[in-house]
Amino acid sequence: MITLPAPLDEQIFRRMADMSSEAFYVTDFQGRFRYVNQRALDLTGYTWRELRGMTTSEIDPDYPLELYQQAVSALNGPMPLLETRSRRKDGTFFPVEVSAALLEVDGEKYVFGVVRDISARKQSEQAQKNFAQRLLQTLEAERQRVARELHDDVGQALATVGGLLRSLERVSTAIPTATRPALDATLATIRDITASVARIVRDYHPADLSDTGLADTIRQHAQQFAECHALRLDVVADTVSGVLDRAQELHLYRITQEALANVARHARASRVRIRLCRQRNQVVLDVRDDGVGIAPGHAPNGLGLVTMRERAALMQARFTVRALPRHGTEVRVAVPCRVGGRRTALAGATTPRRRPRAGLRGPTGKARRRR
Repeated sequence: MITLPAPLDEQIFRRMADMSSEAFYVTDFQGRFRYVNQRALDLTGYTWRELRGMTTSEIDPDYPLELYQQAVSALNGPMPLLETRSRRKDGTFFPVEVSAALLEVDGEKYVFGVVRDISARKQSEQAQKNFAQRLLQTLEAERQRVARELHDDVGQALATVGGLLRSLERVSTAIPTATRPALDATLATIRDITASVARIVRDYHPADLSDTGLADTIRQHAQQFAECHALRLDVVADTVSGVLDRAQELHLYRITQEALANVARHARASRVRIRLCRQRNQVVLDVRDDGVGIAPGHAPNGLGLVTMRERAALMQARFTVRALPRHGTEVRVAVPCRVGGRRTALAGATTPRRRPRAGLRGPTGKARRRR
C-alpha cells in the first residue's frame, strides 16, 4: 500500500470532496461545522467563513442541538438514511437525504455525513401523485356519467316496458291463456334486469355514502357481494362519520369494492370478513378471506392492487397486503383521522423520539484547523 505524506493526503481528499456532486460535512459534538465541501456551500448559499460559525440546528431548525448530541452519543456505526429539510442562506428550505457515520479522533466524537439534494425526486413524486389524483378523479367522473345514463336511459326504458306489459296483464282478453306463462317470465326477467341495473348504478356511483354513511354503504355492498358469490360474510362496520372527508370515504369504499372483487377473481374463498373501525387517531379498514392466499415469493401487483395503493397514498394512509398465517389474504388500510379539523399523524406506530439529522444540509469548503 502506498502511503502519502499527510499534507498531500489531505490535499487529495479536499480535491476529491470538492469535485463530488454530493455535499460533505464534518461536525463536532457541539454540532459546529468543522469541514464542508464546495457542493455544500453551493447548496446552502453560505460561505465557509459564515458556515463555520454555525451549528447543525441553524441549518435544520427542526432538530435542536440537544437532540443532535443525544443521537451522536447513541450512534454506533452508520446512521440509517434520513430524509429531512435544509435551510438556505436566503431562508428557503429544500428536501435532502442524509447519510452519516460517527468518527472518533483523539477521544473526541465527530460526525461525517453526506447530503443529497432530493428536490427533483420530490417534485417527480408530487407530479406522479397529482397525476394519480387526476386519473382517479377522471375515473370517478366517468363512473358517475355511466351511472347517470344507466339510471336515466336504461332504467327508464325498462320501467316503461314493464309498465306496458303489466297493463296488458291486467286486461284478461288481451293476452291468450297460452301466452301468459311467457308474459310472466318476461316480467320476471325485466325485474331481474332492473335490479341488476340498480346494483350497477350503486356500485358506479354510491349515493348512499352521503345518505347513510360509509359503514352502512360498505355493509350493504358486502351483503350483496356475498349473496352473489355464495360466500359466508362477517361484517363489523362502526360509524366513522365526521372523522373522514367525502373523498376519503369514497376511496375507502372503492378499496373495499376492489378487495372483494379480487376475492371473487383469485381467492377461491368460502368466507370473507370485513372490519371498519376507529382505532385511536386512525380509521382502519380490514378485508380478509380464507382463500388460497398469496404464493410464497410472489408479490401481488395487479391493476386492482395498484389502484388501491394509489388511493391509499392520496389519503396518506398505510396500506398493506399480506398472506395470513394459515391461509387467505388480508388487505388493510389505516387512514389518519381529522382531529379538531386537522389530520393527525398515523397511529399504530407510537411517535418515535425524533433523532437529529446530524450535520449539514448543505455544502462545505475549507476545513478549519483544530486549535
